[in-house]
Amino acid sequence: MKKILSPLPILLIAGVFFLSSCSIQQDSYSKRTVSVSGTGSVTLEADNATIILSVVTRGKDVAETSQENAKKMTAVQEAIVNAGINKDCISTQNYSVYQESHYDNKSGRQIPDDYRVTNQIKILVKKISMASDIIDLALKSGANQLSSLNYGVSDTEIAKKQARSLAIQQAHEAANLLAGASGAKLGKVLSISEHSSQAFPRAMLMKNAYMGTADMIAEEAVSTPVSGGSSTITISVDAVYQLR
Repeated sequence: MKKILSPLPILLIAGVFFLSSCSIQQDSYSKRTVSVSGTGSVTLEADNATIILSVVTRGKDVAETSQENAKKMTAVQEAIVNAGINKDCISTQNYSVYQESHYDNKSGRQIPDDYRVTNQIKILVKKISMASDIIDLALKSGANQLSSLNYGVSDTEIAKKQARSLAIQQAHEAANLLAGASGAKLGKVLSISEHSSQAFPRAMLMKNAYMGTADMIAEEAVSTPVSGGSSTITISVDAVYQLR
């Protein structure tokens, strides 16, 4: 849910403002100018989550190990779909078959070991409140490796516009201040450029990312506690104003 703060009616606006790279100079415009920078930040609450998890199986026979993996992954995906996740929100991230080996000191050779089959999927959860249940359900259904949980925001356009307005406003105020201090008046904008970034904190899980079968059985009754994150969108502008 987005936070509201007047006068900007949508989203939580982070009041992060600073002045940088301010100077008055003669440049290629052959006029007196002032160069300034402005920064605006807007913080959004995440409204979706992306979970990446895997089914990993090991065995002596590659065909049997692959079949076991396929059976478990089918069970995982069916359980997730039955819980309300659309099939379009589940995609294969990686699939690999690898024969492990170890080095034998006596023979000086690599000795083949079991085959390891890994099937990794990405799950987009559009309701953050469901993320914990989906993780638990996947682990109980056969997944045994949880790689990551990341948060996202489905619509950032309004936040970008607000951050941009804040950055431009700050740059204009800085230019006005410098112009007044130098005994000049601020003229029109001669050039302006923009730089943007978006930062999300990584979700912290309070369970091990990789658990064996015994660990999962022992924790089967314990729900995985996860908390939603927030995203900060930052836009910076560099502007050159004419001085009169």
